[in-house]
Amino acid sequence: MLLEIPLDFMEGGLYRQITSHLEKMIHAGSITPGSRLPGTRELAKILGVSRSTVVEAYCLLEEKGLIIQKGRSGAFVSPTAAHFSCVPVMPADEIHFDQERPTPDLIPFEPLAKIAREVLIEDEGRIMGGCPPEGMAELRMAFLEHAVLRGIPACPEEVVVTSGGKDALSTVLCSLKKKGAGRIYAEILTYSGIKDIARNEGMALRHVPLLADGDISMLENLGERDILYLVPSFHNPTGRTLSTDVRKEILALRKKRGFHILEDDSYGELRYGEKSVPAMKALDEGEGVIYIGSFSQVLFPGMRLGYIVLPAPLKECYIQTAALRQGQVSSLVQLVVWRFIKTGNLSEAIERARSILSVRMDSLYSSLIHTFPRFPIFRPEGGVFLWFPTGNAEGGTAAALASSKGVYVSDGGSFSLSGKRICSVRFSIASASAEKMEDACLRLAGVWKTFR
Repeated sequence: MLLEIPLDFMEGGLYRQITSHLEKMIHAGSITPGSRLPGTRELAKILGVSRSTVVEAYCLLEEKGLIIQKGRSGAFVSPTAAHFSCVPVMPADEIHFDQERPTPDLIPFEPLAKIAREVLIEDEGRIMGGCPPEGMAELRMAFLEHAVLRGIPACPEEVVVTSGGKDALSTVLCSLKKKGAGRIYAEILTYSGIKDIARNEGMALRHVPLLADGDISMLENLGERDILYLVPSFHNPTGRTLSTDVRKEILALRKKRGFHILEDDSYGELRYGEKSVPAMKALDEGEGVIYIGSFSQVLFPGMRLGYIVLPAPLKECYIQTAALRQGQVSSLVQLVVWRFIKTGNLSEAIERARSILSVRMDSLYSSLIHTFPRFPIFRPEGGVFLWFPTGNAEGGTAAALASSKGVYVSDGGSFSLSGKRICSVRFSIASASAEKMEDACLRLAGVWKTFR
């Protein structure tokens, strides 16, 4: 271990300066428990001090219980020394419905690891040379073939690889702004990140009613410079899905008024039943719907990969904007995911995720309606979110009461664009197993029993 410690030779007390700095690093967890520290001679040479100065520092650290000295084997950080851990560990009795991080059984780790090892050897480093800014041609074709399963008619030139849905959303909004777009419209309850993204892009954000209720009259106000951001399938946060009739009405109005539709289909793959839920893009007869697909939400969030289907006039602007922001997506990740798709592993992973999430949602929904029979709860047809009305209690209050029992849910107000009081919370089943649902509802019953 090569340690560089800032020392003030004019200040004196060098061994105490060394002790203090190493103590900070150990407590922060940057030098982890069990790590071997440099030998006293080695560290003395690195720092330009006498060996006795380092010996004194190590002795003081040992007195504090931060290191263990094992003679000729050297000095090691005590297993119990670090006050903080770089990897958060959740207590076993906590149940988290406030996170979208998937549990390990949802992540296809073994086939991904196997493919990653194989491609590194078989490719012989060629992919490390990079790939075009729009993404590896073979992967774009694989995404195009996958988009067909969502009913999307597109050509290879319209597909661009992205580093996940959020990146695509931010970049396409910036691109549309360059093309003259000025305002974003979204449903009154929507993905919470759209507020910060719109603010960052300097674009006005306005809201319309929940379109799943069938009232699309406010869309009559939109024009050619406007963008309608939608999560039509397994909506975040309500879990609801726009009917085919409502989708067609919105598309007809789009054709009439000329506004853009930005379809966020991050959870569209995760239907529970056999009945398909085609993407809104599949119903579009023009170039007004921009489609964002992502696998990073549930299947492999750490790889941050997805794709966007763009109309030809916007593609070049999008690529130029992306190049200035984050450059190309990792070529190695692209190669691994391409092989993952071509070997049939993606289809298997999606089917597995659907099965696991369906069981979880069934368990959560049945436990909630059994525990709170008077509350109107809608059961989603797919995705990871369930919207729970909390009666006379504001969402923040309900979430705080739940956390006192070790159950964590999201305040419904954080998804609102109106700023008004929201008496609901959102459950996410990405991080909670089916076995925990009944226990969670029993705990919630104790603190939510006064809601009406």
